[in-house]
Amino acid sequence: MRADPMRRVVAEPLTSEGFAEFGEVVEHGGDARRRHLSLPFAHAAPACRPAMWVSRVDAALAWPCPVVLLERHPHSSQTFIPLDNAPYLVAVAPDGADGAPDLSRLRAFIACGSQGVCYRAGVWHQGLSVLRAPAQFAVAMTLADDGNDEFLELAASVDIVPPGFSR
Repeated sequence: MRADPMRRVVAEPLTSEGFAEFGEVVEHGGDARRRHLSLPFAHAAPACRPAMWVSRVDAALAWPCPVVLLERHPHSSQTFIPLDNAPYLVAVAPDGADGAPDLSRLRAFIACGSQGVCYRAGVWHQGLSVLRAPAQFAVAMTLADDGNDEFLELAASVDIVPPGFSR
């Protein structure tokens, strides 16, 4: 599905309930000492090698934030955990009937610096977009020898705005 070039999506605060369709929010909740996560190393063949690295983002986004490129990892979940308490934007879209992202259902969330995200395998998402830079994230996923990334440049961008944005 193609996006209307004037389409805007208002970002909402990241919550486990709001994000559940796309993955898990990495944060602790409740009284238990530990909260076990089910998705961080979930994968399908041929992904098999666990990998972890640190990514650095040197530039903060500007509002409105255009979504022009989405990516997904069909064989692996992918987890991002902020290392320096930097808030960031999470933009996700489910598959449409044709397997491309359904941009009419694109959602955007603002993650506080104490929340990580774990995308389910195959979820279309925007690359790291931080609200304060520089920022560093621990990234974990499993890798496949024959590639693990799909990128899609959008024919028309969707602009993401924060709550209350007017321009």
